[in-house]
Amino acid sequence: MHKLYKLIKFGRTNINTRDYWNNEWANDSVQRDYVELFKLILEQIPTGVKVLDVGCGVGRLSKIIREQKNADLTCLDFSDWACEQLEKEGFKTIVSKLPNIPLPDNAFDIAVATEVFEHLDNPEKTIKQMVRVVKPGGIIMCSVPNDALHPHEELEHQHLFTFDKIVAMLSKYRNEIITKTGKLYLGSEHKFILAI
Repeated sequence: MHKLYKLIKFGRTNINTRDYWNNEWANDSVQRDYVELFKLILEQIPTGVKVLDVGCGVGRLSKIIREQKNADLTCLDFSDWACEQLEKEGFKTIVSKLPNIPLPDNAFDIAVATEVFEHLDNPEKTIKQMVRVVKPGGIIMCSVPNDALHPHEELEHQHLFTFDKIVAMLSKYRNEIITKTGKLYLGSEHKFILAI
């Protein structure tokens, strides 16, 4: 039903266009706080490693990773406006629509995607690309709302993730994705799931 509503209202079932996100980021209308999530992510990142922030937006997490972990960071987002702002602050950026990650195989120690998969038509293709660009033995981290913000409540969302759904999706890549800690964390602050 939510897809029919979006089709009637917007003329498309997925409203996540470059223009939409350029406007959202330029007007700073995305005001969510992920203190606990970012803390969990930072605990997994050693100092000085190569990190890819997939769906970085305006770089809230990227800025913290660079500041606290002195990482060699590459930021990837759909929004050219957001990437331009990050370039002004000295970040390496790539504008690309997921699932396309136009980077070489095994180029990063860590790839992280926070609150991205629920916006995508096919998040599994993005996971596959993240696996491709992370070195063997590296870490892939992702977070999604946990059984919250259904697509009829949050029009940007294409999927509702539950613990079982994200585990099933990630288990296809178990040897590559769930590497170092092999844990799924259930967050309380924003009902997120962090898979490492």
